[in-house]
Parts: sequence; C-alpha cells; structure tokens
Amino acid sequence: MQDDTTLRKSQTLQKKIAGNATKYQAYREAWSRIKLAQENHFFLEAITIQESIISDRLMRFLALPGSKNPFAKKKKKKYLSFSDLIQAWKVNYPQGLPSGDYGDLIAAVDAWRRQRNDAIHSIVNPKPGEATQPIDLFLQQAKETAEEGTRLAREVCSWCQKVKKQRIL
Repeated sequence: MQDDTTLRKSQTLQKKIAGNATKYQAYREAWSRIKLAQENHFFLEAITIQESIISDRLMRFLALPGSKNPFAKKKKKKYLSFSDLIQAWKVNYPQGLPSGDYGDLIAAVDAWRRQRNDAIHSIVNPKPGEATQPIDLFLQQAKETAEEGTRLAREVCSWCQKVKKQRIL
C-alpha cells in the first residue's frame, strides 16, 4: 500500500489542532484540491468538492440545537441530497438569508446547485432537444461554476461558523 501522505495535496501540519483535528485536516485537503483543480482546469473536481463542503456545513447547521432537523425522518437514507439540504435550510430561514455579497445566500446556493448540475452533466449529455455544446463553451461554463462555487463555499463556511458561535454562547 502506498504511503497516504504522497497522495495529499495539502501539507501536513506539525502543530496541535484544538478541536476536531481530523475535520480540520480534511478541510485543508479539500481547499488545496479545489485550488489545484482550478489551476489545472479540472473544474468538475473543484465543483464536486465545493458541493461536499457546502453540504457538510449545511448538515452541521441542521444538526445544531434549535434548527429544524430533517435527519430524524430520513432513517433509511444515510445522506440527504444537495437539493434536500437546501430545502431544509430554507425551512429554517423562510424569509431568506442575507449574507455578504449575496442578496439571499440560500437562493444563491440553490441557483449554483442548478448551475453545478448543468456543468457536471453537460460535457456529453445535453438537455433533451438541445445539441451537444462545443467543448470550449462547456469548459468556460465549468470554470465559471467552479469560481462561483469557491465563493459560495467560503461564504457558507463563514456563515455556519457565525451561527455555531451564536448558538454556543
């Protein structure tokens, strides 16, 4: 078996991490991979990791005390879909969620979810009745989706951290 550290894209930290060190290391690796994927034009990898980060933060929020938690009803299903997580988030903020550069962070993430679906599926599988798009157009759209995904993932992480601190204090 290959040494796992040779597969890493993030640097191993020598300092001790307070709290969940494994989660911290996973996030360092995820952000490193997003950066490298975008630099090397592997936009679908970046988009996939961005969705994972946003989903993780939404699951963390929905599990906090005081949140309307959708997990109790999903005993047979281990994971909620990205769409289900966003819908559960909306239940907690029916009037929307103003945040940072976005009029409504929830609406922005949901719009990105649709953009992400198009990016992931449209390389060879156009929408019914549409022609396959030129590869350069696909790559440009995937790049834009990855760039927006980075901004949204950071904004959702920041928002989740603020909510966590408010609920703990």
